[in-house]
Amino acid sequence: MELAVSAEDTQILLKDKNVLQESVLDKYRVAGQISQTALKYVVNLINNIYHFKTEERPLSISELCLLTDSFILTRLEQYYKNKVNERGIAIPTNIDIDQVVTGWCPELDDVENITNSNKEQLTKEDAPFNSTVTGFLKAGDVVKITLGVHIDGYTSEISHTMVIYPVDSSNVAELKPAGPLLGGKADAIAATHIAMETVTALLACALTPEKLPASLGNNVTGSTIRNVVDTIARSYNCGVVPGSRVRRIRRFLAGQNEGIIAEREYKGVIWTESHEEAKLLANTEVKDISVITSATPRVVSAVPTDNFTVSKGEVYLVDLKMSPLDGSTKKGLITLETVDSFTGKSHKVDQLVARSGSYIRDYAQTHHLKLKTSRYLLGKIDKQGVYPFKLSHLAQNFPINMENGKLDEELTTIKKELRQFRLGMSEISNNYLCVETPIQVAKWVPWEHILKSNNPNGNLTFDATAALTLPGHEVPLPKLGISSMKLKQLTKSSKETIELPVVRECNTVILCDSDVSNNGKPELLRLTGGNKTCAPSWIHSKYELNVQEPLVQGIFDLVSLTKDKRFGISIRETQPMKEISTGNKITTGTDAMEL
Repeated sequence: MELAVSAEDTQILLKDKNVLQESVLDKYRVAGQISQTALKYVVNLINNIYHFKTEERPLSISELCLLTDSFILTRLEQYYKNKVNERGIAIPTNIDIDQVVTGWCPELDDVENITNSNKEQLTKEDAPFNSTVTGFLKAGDVVKITLGVHIDGYTSEISHTMVIYPVDSSNVAELKPAGPLLGGKADAIAATHIAMETVTALLACALTPEKLPASLGNNVTGSTIRNVVDTIARSYNCGVVPGSRVRRIRRFLAGQNEGIIAEREYKGVIWTESHEEAKLLANTEVKDISVITSATPRVVSAVPTDNFTVSKGEVYLVDLKMSPLDGSTKKGLITLETVDSFTGKSHKVDQLVARSGSYIRDYAQTHHLKLKTSRYLLGKIDKQGVYPFKLSHLAQNFPINMENGKLDEELTTIKKELRQFRLGMSEISNNYLCVETPIQVAKWVPWEHILKSNNPNGNLTFDATAALTLPGHEVPLPKLGISSMKLKQLTKSSKETIELPVVRECNTVILCDSDVSNNGKPELLRLTGGNKTCAPSWIHSKYELNVQEPLVQGIFDLVSLTKDKRFGISIRETQPMKEISTGNKITTGTDAMEL
């Protein structure tokens, strides 16, 4: 099914509006600078609260998310006012902890409800998801901070992983971590950081293909990107978590509506359970198992494939997630399980129970709402555009004024408004006008348990509760014919299923031709990320790149190219704003618990 859009409008929306000219590049650059600054803001808030202990009142996860969103909108008021139709938050601030992969951006009233439903768990120090239950971070947490900004539809997203360290309080004058992070989490942080830097350098080689190392081919293709990331993950005994992607983004098309709309001419590499299934089947002696052989593949531009070449003038989102595989010596499959407000209430008190904090408007759906509150709320939602939003973003007191010293009063007012919004959103979501963004948890399932499962209906099984998926990937394990509902059942039935901590890094980069670059030469502009803004945490991994892998030498050559200023590749990082003026005292220097 295709939308009735004329050829002229298609040319304007998908082609002309995405030509990288100076005005477009400036919007991207400002969005990236605000994203970088917002990340520094929330990282320093966390450091001041949990490391330096300089804040009298500790802030909960929901308050940290809301303050960061307020900070972004306050900064946006200084740029492009009355010059563009739309500007705002591209992704509500997410603070995902350990096993939570994505989607954790609780509202102010969510923590109270979760706490009341898990009172017994609060007394367990070793209970999983303790931070998501109590609403506050604790030492040992691997925290993934994700946020995004858009100006006139040109999007800049960023995600960074930091560690909450136990602080050595023996020297009060100079607080510092008690030691580096060790174990599987450290391995995943090292692998994700190296993969991010390698892919960034690889994309920069698309501007000058003649500098690409010979072992990596003649052009930067999707297959090359996938092989490089998989090689690094294997070297550090990690697995690439489904949902990781390196994709091209365009105006208003940054992946925020994946699963709701089918993007025409999709260009990018994605990692799903089906890719890992193909690798495991290739190394498994399959007996008495019916493997479904796919027919002639459909030629549909919305279905992602690795058969593409990276070109100059494009903008890419590099979003990599990895988990350590040190918990088991068997073969297994990493999958994502969607959790909600009903999961685990009946039989498990130590399982995460949460409701989605953000929503996406589905403009293809129409319905006449009965409640006056719902109609009022939908009118405010339609002004938010195609990007995800939170109910607290619709409150009158948002963004919060952080300089008036009345933080608690404004938070209380927003809580009261949320009660009314919940009633209206119930009717809106029940009629599919808005779709909840899922909260997902990473789990490892033994491969032998999957092979022994019985699924007579195969890929004909219909799962009405499946999470949002890309076209062509509705069935997670297509060769074995296992649907998402069956796979979810397998994660609960196997006693060997374990939850995996996840590390995430996400950057936005632009491949600038010599016509728009500052120095008149082709260069990669890194809108978000980089070592100055997203310094890796203090970790120590026992692994290193395996020199026996065929692509490792090419990875080493890429590193050499990034350091050669005369004949190498040019990568320039967008820097955060130098001064941050808010009621909460923070700094933008290097006084973070990241070394």
